[in-house]
Amino acid sequence: MNKKSATIYDISKKFNVSVATVSRALNDHPRISEATKDLVRKTAKEMNYKQNNLAKALKSGETKNVGIIVPYINTNFFSSVIRA
Repeated sequence: MNKKSATIYDISKKFNVSVATVSRALNDHPRISEATKDLVRKTAKEMNYKQNNLAKALKSGETKNVGIIVPYINTNFFSSVIRA
């Protein structure tokens, strides 16, 4: 059975802190105390928090994806190169 993943909004509501504080704690920001970081990380793990990669890509402007353009995908040569 899959548990629903929590969001930083869910974690912030649980502790009555801002979403920014939760985000900073999860990203190891120096302005957040170690106690708060530990508490937020522990709670995130308990609540099955998973970072949203799409949101992260939108924020940073980097998707870590590579596009490849080939003339014919159905030829052995190009499909072998892509697979490698």
